Amino acid sequence: MQKKPTPGKDAPRWMTQCDVIRYNLKIPDDMKKTLNNEAREMGVGMSAYICGILSGDIKRKKAK
Repeated sequence: MQKKPTPGKDAPRWMTQCDVIRYNLKIPDDMKKTLNNEAREMGVGMSAYICGILSGDIKRKKAK
């Protein structure tokens, strides 16, 4: 039986498929910094940015 959420606290949310993939990724620290900067430039959070890349909704610029 699940616990009832306490008043004033957010109820736990289910993880999406993208969340599961993102948490299982082994991203090097320098790549995390790059992704974080790109996400900040687009005005979204890093997790939303990574999910957008994984789903194909966001296209990254190719390296020169």
